[in-house]
Amino acid sequence: MSKLKELTWENHQRAERTEFVRKLLKGLTPEEYHKYLYNQYMIYSILEDAAGRVLPELNNIRRAERIYADLRELEKEYTISTTPELLMPVVREYERHVITLDRAGILAHIYVRHFGDMYGGQMIKKRNPGSGTMYDFDNVEELKTKIRSMLNDDMADEANRCFEFAMELFEELNHD
Repeated sequence: MSKLKELTWENHQRAERTEFVRKLLKGLTPEEYHKYLYNQYMIYSILEDAAGRVLPELNNIRRAERIYADLRELEKEYTISTTPELLMPVVREYERHVITLDRAGILAHIYVRHFGDMYGGQMIKKRNPGSGTMYDFDNVEELKTKIRSMLNDDMADEANRCFEFAMELFEELNHD
């Protein structure tokens, strides 16, 4: 196994300590969580579209469809009828960045985002409205093993960049 976790630990800790993540771990209102999910949906759609082109062996990692289902569930259960604000600068910058990445770069982003959902996502699921199907993975141990076998230390810079994008989004979400 690579030392990728160690090489990204500082940014991992910084992301977990943001004010928005603290709120997320305590539980957001349905409207706040809906806005968070909407922006995550856009980001995951971008990342997973790119991954589909260069990492077809990871098709079962997709979260975007489940995030969309979670959005619709919140809209129905809490009568949320407006489309939340898309945090354009962060999401568009992420899109421009992801389309430049090669297989290793995209894998670094999957490592940060999807492993975060596999682990910390379970706490988020318990404390926020809705059923949280985005955090439900099929064959999670097999998936983790498969992804870990593809990782290497050279992915650290890109994984750290992914953490920076996440922190930018958290900062934007915290200011609303």
